[in-house]
Order: sequence, then C-alpha cells, then structure tokens
Amino acid sequence: MNRRLLRVGVRLHPDKGMFRVHDLGADPTGIQSPPPPGTELVSVGYDQMWIGSLQDDVEITLLLEEWDAEPPSSPGPWEQEAFSELYLRGAVAVATATGEPVLHGVRLAAGVGRYRLAVRARHRAEIARLYDGLLDRFRDGFNTEFQAALRELQGVEHYLVQLWPVQPPAPPRVISDLPI
Repeated sequence: MNRRLLRVGVRLHPDKGMFRVHDLGADPTGIQSPPPPGTELVSVGYDQMWIGSLQDDVEITLLLEEWDAEPPSSPGPWEQEAFSELYLRGAVAVATATGEPVLHGVRLAAGVGRYRLAVRARHRAEIARLYDGLLDRFRDGFNTEFQAALRELQGVEHYLVQLWPVQPPAPPRVISDLPI
C-alpha cells in the first residue's frame, strides 16, 4: 500500500502569476530553467517547475506531499491536472517568482533522484474572475470594503503537488551463468 511520507501546507502570493517548485541547487535563470507557464498550469525543466496562477494579488494555498510510490487518486474535483518529472537532490523547495523562499529545503525520504509529480489545481479561474470583479467594483484598493472582500478570497485558490520517486529499472536478469 502506498504511504504518504510528508505533507506540508503553506500560503503564498503567486508573484507575477506563478510560483516555483524546485531543487535547492536549481538556478531560476539557468539554461535548465523552464519558461514561465503563461496560462498553462505548469512549465517544467530538469530540476524545477513553474506553477501558474491566473492572478498575482490573492494568496493561494499549496499542499506539498511526498509519497513512497504513486499516490491513490486525490479527492476532487480538480479543475486542472498536470503530470511530469523532476530531478531532486534529496530536498525540495518552493519560492515565489521574485525569489522569496516559501519552503526552503524540505528533506525527501527517498533521497536523490528522479521524481514523478502530479500537480492539481482548483478555483484557479474563479479567483481570477472574482478578483477582477473586485477591481471593477472598487477603484480604491485601500477601501475597507475592498479589503474585506479581498480577505474572503485569500487561500481559496488551491494547489496540490504530490511527488514520488521514479522506480529504478529492474536489475538485468541473468540468462546464463556460463562464461562468455
């Protein structure tokens, strides 16, 4: 039976409409860095990925989970899902697009290697639409009614990132013990 080894929840601002899940040594401007996701859910490189939000002013909730093997289907409904792989050197980190660390070096039980990832999102489009509606209704962002309505949206946009080690290939089978 597959076991969840780690679960960490955080809130963060998706600066510039995105945030990054990465290996501690990953360079966000390096040759292996993926391009920004635009309206896509994820953009993946060798040891890092960008996860895109459709807005950049409302806090989102992120749950990060490590599993010992592929997790069972996550309860939905999820509006979007993406699956990929990353190389991680025994720890995973989360940062905003401007480089502010959110989670710095969460140690992974499976250690160094390739990891499969499932990224799921809900309320992505809804929060962007509701926030745009707030901006249309209130021209003053410091208005107390605007601030109260904005607080209601904080943390509703939700992301689940599950990762588990890619199983190493089975060792080669010995067909014959005869010398070659």
